[in-house]
Amino acid sequence: MKFIDVKMPRKVSTKPIKQLLVELPVSEYQALEEYCLKRQETKRQVIRSLLRQLSSQ
Repeated sequence: MKFIDVKMPRKVSTKPIKQLLVELPVSEYQALEEYCLKRQETKRQVIRSLLRQLSSQ
């Protein structure tokens, strides 16, 4: 069986984009991975959602 790597197109945004590299202890990274699997979301989706919650407070 052969798998084809299909990339979903990114949403075009008019807002400037910044990238962030975060170093985590292995235990925290594993906790994030488990959380994402349970919610069936990507790490990116989870982190962005948490950041939006911070900005709405």
